[in-house]
Amino acid sequence: MTRQTAENLTGKVMQKSVLITGCSSGIGLESALELKRQGFWVLAACRKPEDVERMRGLGFTGILLDLDSPESVEQAADEVIALTNNRLYGLFNNAGYGVYGPLQTLSRGQLE
Repeated sequence: MTRQTAENLTGKVMQKSVLITGCSSGIGLESALELKRQGFWVLAACRKPEDVERMRGLGFTGILLDLDSPESVEQAADEVIALTNNRLYGLFNNAGYGVYGPLQTLSRGQLE
């Protein structure tokens, strides 16, 4: 168990925790800042390691999460469960993926 996990299990479990995906900018970041201001413990999930570090620098618990990678999703889920003692209060699925063009021109693979 890491030091951060031990601290979270003893100190932050009582605080309502919210996981926000796609937290590095835009709506995700603004939501994280507001929820933190309101006293929530924000777990900020980002795709890039440098964004995770930036979120940690802003006082969030940074989680590495690449939704294109099943292994990354599994690892992030395990980390969130361990950090929150399986007591996540809320989830904001903000991360997105865009495919551009008329629907009839997109392949099944592009939509999966």
